[in-house]
Amino acid sequence: MTPSAIIQECPQCAASITGDSRFVMWCPECEWNLSRPDRDTPSTRSGPLARLRNRAADLHRQVLGSGVGTPSRDPGRVAAYVLASAVHLFALSMLVGGVWLLVATWPSPFGVIFGVAGVGFAYLARPRFGSLDGDAPALTRQEAPALYGLLDRVAREAGAPPVDVVLVDGAVNASAGTVGLRGTHVLTIGLPLWLILEPQERIALLAHEMGHFGNGDARRMRYVGSAITTLYEIHGAAARQRVRGGLGAIALAIVVNILTGLVRLLVLGLIMVLESLTYRESQLAEYAADDRAARIASPVAVAGVMDKLITKAPAVDRHLESAAHRGGDLWEGLREYVAGLPESEEERLRRLARLERVRVDATHPPTHLRVAFAVSRAYGAAAIVMTDDEMERVQAELDAAAGRIAREVTDLARAALYE
Repeated sequence: MTPSAIIQECPQCAASITGDSRFVMWCPECEWNLSRPDRDTPSTRSGPLARLRNRAADLHRQVLGSGVGTPSRDPGRVAAYVLASAVHLFALSMLVGGVWLLVATWPSPFGVIFGVAGVGFAYLARPRFGSLDGDAPALTRQEAPALYGLLDRVAREAGAPPVDVVLVDGAVNASAGTVGLRGTHVLTIGLPLWLILEPQERIALLAHEMGHFGNGDARRMRYVGSAITTLYEIHGAAARQRVRGGLGAIALAIVVNILTGLVRLLVLGLIMVLESLTYRESQLAEYAADDRAARIASPVAVAGVMDKLITKAPAVDRHLESAAHRGGDLWEGLREYVAGLPESEEERLRRLARLERVRVDATHPPTHLRVAFAVSRAYGAAAIVMTDDEMERVQAELDAAAGRIAREVTDLARAALYE
């Protein structure tokens, strides 16, 4: 028994509980104290968008029975493109109208004010195609030939275009996207997540993310995705203004808040419509990416990634948040902390994930359903298996960014102490 192990009687069913004093004490028999009242997860947050997402149809039975295929040109997809076109055309019309007012009415103060306002709003509502994160270290093909060689193999198996840029950051996550007018394919690897995965699980992670490049998810495609981003930008820009100052300033602020409030309501409605139109497709796209990853890396590897997102990822988050209070090697400390996570805590988090329908974010299906889907895939041997030496070469290339990321994580943790 470890020094932190304790034994107590369950106050609800009187069963004997053996637990770790560093973690939540709970009862596996009756699930007493399984969840904490202060726990806040994507599935329990309130708000109209969260309620809309949580009411969406559960596709789990469908994908188990008939597979996922690829997103089709159903009415919802067509409607999403139509609405996205309206958003982009609105920005263009504001630009044209603003320029016309400036030219046609110059030097009228009315024309100048409304013309500048039109051009300014057009800039705010412009299509956003994203850009590279300048703070995350980028690895080139010359710097990381082993990593890019692995990614090229995964891309061929997944039927996806090759990755153009690999970024490495300190997030307990990974992502893939297309940015810029040229459509640069970017893969971002969160080093903390990478470090807690087994070699075959790392291949599954890469296969899942790269699968998104070729699965036709409208939300991830730049045309619809940029429209959603634009609406969120407008919604944020129309934030409520503080009412302060003299009587005239207060009256002006009230009028502005009424107008911006109407804009926020309209934009929120458009966001909800686009979210609802793309929600089902986004869910299917996640299952499709999981299916590709199961074929490339094995169903067991995909399920392993999902299980670690439920169990070990929260421990990694806690470790990184407290990084400001510790010295020494951040990554070695992370490995030791995760290795010491008791099985009772992992099982608690698994049960809690099923109870609260925990998911990576609102566009993803509940993670425990993705685990069940992955293990249901009847694939044989993995399409890609790397030797220990090959994976060590990949790790050595990622380690080149580890020192910088550790400093950034520590600096952020220290800064949070003063917020």
